[in-house]
Amino acid sequence: MTTPLTALVFPDVEEMVINQILDVLTYEAATVRPEGEAFTEALPFVQVARIGGARVTSTSEGRRLHDDARISLDVYAASRVEATDAVARVRAAVEQMQGTTRNGGSVLRTWEETGPAVRPEEPNTNVTRIGYTAGLRVRPV
Repeated sequence: MTTPLTALVFPDVEEMVINQILDVLTYEAATVRPEGEAFTEALPFVQVARIGGARVTSTSEGRRLHDDARISLDVYAASRVEATDAVARVRAAVEQMQGTTRNGGSVLRTWEETGPAVRPEEPNTNVTRIGYTAGLRVRPV
C-alpha cells in the first residue's frame, strides 16, 4: 500500500527553464554538458543547474505555498561575442517565464540575483562561458 503524500510536490524548475530555452531559442540546453564533439556541435549550449533556494511553507498573509528556486545558467559559445549575445537572449527567455505555466508549475515571479559574468573555462579551449544566476518563484498548478 502506498502512503498518500500530504505535502505539495513542486515542479522541477530546471526542467521548466530548459524547456523554455528549447521552446523560444535555437540553443541546446540541459543539466549536463555533452562530451567531446557533441559539445562542440551543440554550441551555443546552455547548462542549467538549480543551486538552492527554499520552499516557503507559510506566509503572514496566508498566501499559497511557493518555491523560490535559484538557478545557475552557463552559456557556452565559440566566441565571446557569440556568448554575450546568447546570454542576453537566455536572460530574456527566463524573464519571459513570469506569469506562465509549464511542466506542472506556475511561475509567479522571476528575478536576477547576479548578472552575466565571464566564468573562465578550462585553459587552452576555444570556448567562452558566460553565466548568471536567476531566481524563479514557482508553485504547483
